[in-house]
Amino acid sequence: MIQIREAGSVEEIMLTEELQIAAWRFSEREIAPHSALVASQHSGALVALAWAGDEAVGFVWGFPAYERGRVWIHSHQMGVRPEWQGKGVALALKRFQRQWTLARGIETVTWTFDPLLTKNARFNLGKLGAWAGRYYSDFYGLRTGLYAGIPADRLLVTWELNDRRVRERLQHIPPPPRPEGEPLNLTRGEGLGLRPEKNCTPSAEKVYLEVPPDLEALKAADMGLAAAWRQATREAFTWAFAHGYRAVELARDGWRVYYQLERQP
Repeated sequence: MIQIREAGSVEEIMLTEELQIAAWRFSEREIAPHSALVASQHSGALVALAWAGDEAVGFVWGFPAYERGRVWIHSHQMGVRPEWQGKGVALALKRFQRQWTLARGIETVTWTFDPLLTKNARFNLGKLGAWAGRYYSDFYGLRTGLYAGIPADRLLVTWELNDRRVRERLQHIPPPPRPEGEPLNLTRGEGLGLRPEKNCTPSAEKVYLEVPPDLEALKAADMGLAAAWRQATREAFTWAFAHGYRAVELARDGWRVYYQLERQP
């Protein structure tokens, strides 16, 4: 059984370094040193670990952020050992983070993720009920491990902890929906040969953006095509967010995968 608890010592926080290497294949140069997490926890941040017996199998790290008088938690890292991924550890960590944040009178958490990692998109949008409305090109400049080969672009996720949709997803996670509305891009091919053909400028309230179903397999097969997808989706998301859309779900139709976006009032 997985247990989540705040780190209770420097020795426990030191375990996050090993977890970063295991989860993301980071080099030692790219990991966040435990001293940074110690200092941030001392200053009001959350550093929590997931335990399977005596083994630390995952962690989450988030710290206070502010802008123009508004305060929220920015969740900088959440990592799970590969052998424990897909077993509910990440969901348990995020639920713990939600309760921890609400207990401090804060109702919003943000974080970033690679928009071409569709499993993460399904988790963030479909399972947690968060949304994305901001795009950052080459946000981290990472080039090794899991992020080797193409620019480290990111979507910014906003998790409104008391939103009705979020509370509903805590009780029941629906299956991925089918895409609705007008297409934001046109593609050709299938599987690892799927190619971005053209970006569109739709006007419907709901639009959808097709993305490759498996970025890691695509990078292994054709890094040039992976780079083309990065550029095409960067342009499509940037246009959509500038025109009032938010990404709210990861939709599916057979093997094909889409972001579902909706225009905001």
